[in-house]
Amino acid sequence: MKENNAEFWAADEYNKLQIVDIDERAKNIYMICRSTGKITWALSFKKLEELHQRIHKGELGLNAYEIEKCIPTWGNYVTGLLRFLGCRHHGDS
Repeated sequence: MKENNAEFWAADEYNKLQIVDIDERAKNIYMICRSTGKITWALSFKKLEELHQRIHKGELGLNAYEIEKCIPTWGNYVTGLLRFLGCRHHGDS
């Protein structure tokens, strides 16, 4: 994703994000918010996978409010990233 300059919209559809670094050793993803130019702090692969599994099982909704409960201040960005990666709630078509 990083090599392809992957860009996607945050859940609010106002902030465009871009993957700027994927740290394989530390297992973290870093993004930049295009509107502010600020790089996010590390998002762990493990946490992202955990959220994906919970959404797939129907334990968690694929929306910023639900994800915000698990990762404070990240709901908007992580929801956009999961949608970009193809994550769907178990009830979505």
